[in-house]
Amino acid sequence: MGKRSAPRYPDDGGGGGGGGICCVLCWCCCFLFLIVAALAGAAAYALFLYKPKAPSYSVSNMSVSQFDFNSNDLTLYTKLVATVRAENPNEMIGIIYGDGSRTVVSYRGTPLCSGHLPTFYQGFKNVTVMEISMEGRHGFGSGLQSALEESEKEGNVPLDVFVSVPVSLRFGSFDVREVRVNVHCALVVDSISPKKKPTIKSATYQGNVEF
Repeated sequence: MGKRSAPRYPDDGGGGGGGGICCVLCWCCCFLFLIVAALAGAAAYALFLYKPKAPSYSVSNMSVSQFDFNSNDLTLYTKLVATVRAENPNEMIGIIYGDGSRTVVSYRGTPLCSGHLPTFYQGFKNVTVMEISMEGRHGFGSGLQSALEESEKEGNVPLDVFVSVPVSLRFGSFDVREVRVNVHCALVVDSISPKKKPTIKSATYQGNVEF
């Protein structure tokens, strides 16, 4: 008997279809690449045109109207006003301060009082000075009371001021999506008594942005 050859099946045209799919995928990749390149170029042009600079914040003044310790329940009621200076150094970028801000003043990790910033728009090359009212009643143990009295005697009272505020940047008529700016100010004042206006002896600032 002779050798039987393997059966052959008709070509279903699959090879040609695969080439067409590859061609479509190639065009899609090229199109996506062009979009990404265009967006990157637009972002680079915007950075070159607007030259964005980070705003700066500082606590320039503080006044305490109430600072009452209750020995019965070991709580402290504090009411004060902090003067916050916000500077926008940009020549073509505005800053929108939105709802939901929070300010907190604490002593050795224990909150004393809290408040919030106003909502407003800060224009180009602008310095805005805000009077931030804060108050609160919090637990304040005898150990903290003793430490605070010692700090008062030494004339070095360490305070932490925390500010968290949602902001948006305005480029011309276009607003960039809102982000949250957090600022921590470590202050040292000579006193926090209502009987004496506090003098700020030193201040250091740290900040970050939550996207």
